[in-house]
Amino acid sequence: MPELPELENYKVQLSNYILNVPITQIEVKRAKAVNLESEQVNRQIVGERIAFIERRGKYLNLHTNNGQRLLLSIAAGGSLFYGKTKDNTDRVSDVEIQFEDHNSLYFTGARQGMFYVYTAKEAGAKLKDLGPEATDRKLTEEQFIKLYKGRRSSLKTALTNQNLVAGIGSYYADEIAFTAGLLPSAKVQELEDEALSRLYVAMQTVLEEAIQTGGHLAGQPLTVTDSLTGGFHELRRVYEREGEPSVRSAKDLIVKTEVSGKKAYYCPATQFEK
Repeated sequence: MPELPELENYKVQLSNYILNVPITQIEVKRAKAVNLESEQVNRQIVGERIAFIERRGKYLNLHTNNGQRLLLSIAAGGSLFYGKTKDNTDRVSDVEIQFEDHNSLYFTGARQGMFYVYTAKEAGAKLKDLGPEATDRKLTEEQFIKLYKGRRSSLKTALTNQNLVAGIGSYYADEIAFTAGLLPSAKVQELEDEALSRLYVAMQTVLEEAIQTGGHLAGQPLTVTDSLTGGFHELRRVYEREGEPSVRSAKDLIVKTEVSGKKAYYCPATQFEK
């Protein structure tokens, strides 16, 4: 599913297209994907403009000029597309935001994704329990170690806990664990500060590379001219590479396992418990 790099990529690209363009209609194509009735959504949003876009964890937060928030949560299999109807014939969307310039933003949240129309207060309440942003410069190495130190869980579970640090899902948890040389199943409570320090550096390195290369949503460009989105997928080291040679040790193959009910990928020759 889209994680921090994918949502950051969407935020940056969409900011070039949809800001300050009047919204003419919002077409709700799947009622369960939206928290309000279609008529109410249109009554509150039509005629307004997107003033700016922010990302919080794995949410995209579109601020309208009347103070409303369009909070987008995209589950596995979901994506966004911006353009004209003729360019979006291959994707089934849940919500279509139509703009005055005759372009639309198509939201596909997939089964568990949601398109929330909120007040600022409601959006704040929805996001209040999220931990600090994984890429926030204010999250120092020392603070990161304090957050994870002694926590009783597997590494993969801790990395994907949005209340600890926001933005990391299953895909990047495995990539970060590989870069840090730690098993996804490693017990966090047994990790020394040195290992947690490696983990912090790995988190910053992997997420920054993924942001710069457009995240992992290969084959799902945001626009017809988008050549960036999905670029990281070809650079991944372990995720969904079961049975392929490790980039660190060609004679060793990537293994798929399960950690706390989630699939996980790792290199047995170069990743360890500590």
